[in-house]
Amino acid sequence: MLATRKQAERFGVDVLRSTLDHTYGGARRTYSGATLAELDRLFDEPLPETGRDPRRVMRECRRKVFRHSMQMSHPRIFGLFNPAPLPVAALAEIPVAFLNQSVDAWKAGPAATHLEMRLIRWINDRIGFGRRAFGVFTSGGGVANAIALKMARDRAAGARARRTGVPARLSRRLRVYASGQAHFSIGRSLDLLGLGEASLVRVEVDGAMKMRVDRLAETLRRDRRRGLVPMAVVATAGTTNTGNIDPLRDVAAVAGSHGAHFHVDAAYGGALLFSSLYADRLDGLALADSVTLDPHKWLFQPFSLGGLFVRSRQALSDSFRVEPGYLKKDLEAEPDRLDFYHYSLEGTRPFRGLKLWFTLKSLGRRGLGRLVDRTMEVAQHLEQEVGRQECFEPFQTPVECASVCFRYLPPGSRRMSERTLASPAMRSRLNRVQIRIQQEVERRGFAWFPTIVIGQTVFFRFGIFNYLTGPGDVDAVLSHIRRTASRLGF
Repeated sequence: MLATRKQAERFGVDVLRSTLDHTYGGARRTYSGATLAELDRLFDEPLPETGRDPRRVMRECRRKVFRHSMQMSHPRIFGLFNPAPLPVAALAEIPVAFLNQSVDAWKAGPAATHLEMRLIRWINDRIGFGRRAFGVFTSGGGVANAIALKMARDRAAGARARRTGVPARLSRRLRVYASGQAHFSIGRSLDLLGLGEASLVRVEVDGAMKMRVDRLAETLRRDRRRGLVPMAVVATAGTTNTGNIDPLRDVAAVAGSHGAHFHVDAAYGGALLFSSLYADRLDGLALADSVTLDPHKWLFQPFSLGGLFVRSRQALSDSFRVEPGYLKKDLEAEPDRLDFYHYSLEGTRPFRGLKLWFTLKSLGRRGLGRLVDRTMEVAQHLEQEVGRQECFEPFQTPVECASVCFRYLPPGSRRMSERTLASPAMRSRLNRVQIRIQQEVERRGFAWFPTIVIGQTVFFRFGIFNYLTGPGDVDAVLSHIRRTASRLGF
């Protein structure tokens, strides 16, 4: 129970020391290699009827949880947007837990509310939004995208839609436009809104995996002639697969000409706002009506910390404002207070912003931006190496964020023509090669990176989300892939 400060302090020191020992212990493997069955057996136990010393529980945690977790601080982790969290941000989670503020109503977290309001202002300033802008921190980009599309629905269907729903005759005609590389949460959000995933129109991408603006314009004109209603256009700044950025300024012009809400999913690429070298890759972001940005991706924050940032605070409030009897403002001493539940899907939620505040106050915008720049330099080094080495074939798109996609080519395939390589039989064989190599590298714990499918072709996808990863680390993984391929007979 830790009833006294002395007991809590002793246990806290034990927890912190164990965690730091694990984090800075120089783990050789990215993962223990434990299988599903082994972990099922490890955690198979009945509900405890009586308690025991928390320090014994901590020892069990080290043995069961620490040992068999992905080692996210390892410099050879290149996985699914899982960053190595900055220590200053991770340690800021301690006061978050002890203060236990709920940033839904001002009176449940007054200082937390004002701190998050200031953070939102800072980010909106980086985006280029004006003084009427606002936003809300979320659990991640999926929720932020859902909030944005709820705003778009209400703009297209009118205020009555909140009370009576979208009339069937309009619901069947509403459309949202996004590229074929847009995140799955866009379709899921339309499902949640009752519009169905069929209301999502996928726009063709070019060879660089960017939305084709000419196809977007053609599709919108065609759909308008058919009586369909463009509810929103969604551009992506940092696609999940390849990290590419849609032409934001051009997409904004098309969306605006049709009166559609323009949303940018910059959950990944939005981190470039903090860079002094690469922020111009987000040219046109300030033209958006709403922007998703996840600091828990490329800004090295612990999970979870996403956010939605909007041009119009009033529009966000119009979509979510409610006032239950137990939170009536006219009963409060300060009725002008801001309550975040008026601007979000969530009610009770944690004080998510404190870790980012600690980070920005400790590193400054320039310091955080330099960490983003460092990962870009490593990604560019990797891109150069896979282009230089004959055994690797890079994906055709240039690096815009810190993602590099490529595949391994066995010796017998390196002299083949593009036509032969693209044949169904050869493509299937090469796909199996990539999958087998990735599984073997992961099983041995040397590195962790996913395989992805683009078109019908399997590639390795390396994301550089650890600010401590250096060129030597990616060189070592490339060498390991070559050795693994040779050992497997490829």
